[in-house]
Amino acid sequence: MAAPPAPPPPARQEPPARIGPALVLFAVLLVALMNLGGLAGWNAGLLDGRLVDPDSYLRLLTILELREGAPWFEDVTPRLAAPDGLVNQWTRPLDLLVLLPALAIEALAGLPGREALVWSGILVSPLTHVAAILAAAWAAGIAWGGRAPWYAALVMAGTPAVATYSALGRPDHHGLIIALLTLGLGAALRAAMPGGRARDAALAGAAFGLATWSGPEALIVAVPALAAFGLAALLAEDGRPLARRGLACSLGLAAACAIGIAAEHRPAAWLVAEYDRLSVHHLGLALLAGAVFAVAAAAGARPRPMRAALAGAAGLAAFAALLALFPGTLRGPLANADAAYLALFHPTIQENQPLPPFGPGDPWEAAIYIAGGAPLGLLALWLALPGWRRDGRWPAALVLALPLLAGLAATFGARRFGMDLAPPAAIAAAGLVGLVLQARRPRSEALRASLATLLFFGALAVPFLGLRAQETPGSTAVRAEATARCDWTAMGRWLGAARPGVAPGAPAPVLIASDVFEGPELAWRTPYRVVATPHHRAGRAIEDTLGFFAATDPEAARAIAARRQVALVLACVARGSETIPAGSLAALLRDGAPPPWLAPVALPPGLSGFRLLEVVR
Repeated sequence: MAAPPAPPPPARQEPPARIGPALVLFAVLLVALMNLGGLAGWNAGLLDGRLVDPDSYLRLLTILELREGAPWFEDVTPRLAAPDGLVNQWTRPLDLLVLLPALAIEALAGLPGREALVWSGILVSPLTHVAAILAAAWAAGIAWGGRAPWYAALVMAGTPAVATYSALGRPDHHGLIIALLTLGLGAALRAAMPGGRARDAALAGAAFGLATWSGPEALIVAVPALAAFGLAALLAEDGRPLARRGLACSLGLAAACAIGIAAEHRPAAWLVAEYDRLSVHHLGLALLAGAVFAVAAAAGARPRPMRAALAGAAGLAAFAALLALFPGTLRGPLANADAAYLALFHPTIQENQPLPPFGPGDPWEAAIYIAGGAPLGLLALWLALPGWRRDGRWPAALVLALPLLAGLAATFGARRFGMDLAPPAAIAAAGLVGLVLQARRPRSEALRASLATLLFFGALAVPFLGLRAQETPGSTAVRAEATARCDWTAMGRWLGAARPGVAPGAPAPVLIASDVFEGPELAWRTPYRVVATPHHRAGRAIEDTLGFFAATDPEAARAIAARRQVALVLACVARGSETIPAGSLAALLRDGAPPPWLAPVALPPGLSGFRLLEVVR
């Protein structure tokens, strides 16, 4: 590959739009509009006091435990995966973003602690979405100047994956991760520009480290951004400045990881490798990357073939060391998942499935996650590259292009990574309108403006057309009917008020529920410890829950109940009963013929779709 020519003095770039009150207000309005639209879809239950998903209830449970005096380093949630408790892989940054405002709400509004936590949890993700939009606007101003910040705001606000995971009523760490990754990319862009400074690269690494502390999927963006500095150092006339900035970025990442490890883990666990939450594995990765950049910096003035050989050998050695020290590296967070979860549950969760054509579904599925910012960003970088090669900004193009390509590959592998694709996509896509308006063809300025408008807004509309196409006639009514027949929120509220089987001063009884996804909400709303939860470290609890209700031998089910110390059994028999295996315990409960060791508990008429039974000892 031919090396880029030595850069001339940088071309004068149009000043970016100021990130002032107008842009802040624009970001707030965009997030408000996305959430108002979402109230008819993904977060409609919020109007009835429901949070969006099981993760939201688990997050509030862990924060409530901290609020009520649980040790800072405690990572076992005793209310789930009972009686052993669930090892929770989530870390504390988002917990503090929810807890501290909740304490202020308690003090200022006089609300009870649980209610204050709910309000803080409802609002936190939209606020991180606003932060991500402003970070994208800032980064787009660095990359493109002009009006690009406004376009970046539109792309970041209108990415369905980001909007969904940052919705009202969804206290989720992904919004925080996206905001930090976008800040990191902006700082990395500044460092990669002509005259960039190592200080900016260190700040980028620190932002990537904070994002990794919040969730290790941040590496999908952070590692390719680091790699961009390495590739640029190999291609540049003199690779030393870019290699030194890569070293600074690695050290910033390492410093943030070290601080996070000290803050998250007891000293005895500082050297314990975990892959689904911040640990020494991530610190080791950053330090090994820094060692490679140190070699690249030392060899940066050598001829390119020798430079590539030395840096390549250092990279291979570092990669081998990483695999030797941390064998689960290539499996990522799933290296800590329970085998039973991977076998029984992981393949059934839609967000973990590959996109078509690599997985099931129609082309609209891919359009929802991929169309929009990603193709606009690729097109913008392709159009900009000749000019950026001439004025020396080509390393910045690599900082955007490699995370964008990595995010695309990850999203095709699993839908959920569409969130991590959003930061590079939004920043890169923001330049397209300006590039088209400044192009030589078509000659007519009006035609160029029309083309830019059609490309930009047409691409942003495609994911929403896909969402509309996925809505089948009557699907909303079907969901509403299913909820009415087995309303788990109403069931949780009744259990929290009636408290059957709860004795003053005794340990909280264990409840096993037929729907694994409803476990965290039941644990939040009731005094019970719950067996079922859909999280990847709860594999044995999932296996026991499914085995209990599917058992054709009541004594086998009784053995599971004894091992799990179950006091109450809760099953929905009004929804999906046609899928209940004949002769199973679930079928016996549906038919009102439980085994003698289960005694029915009377329920109010509104909960007639459920069966609640007490285990007779």
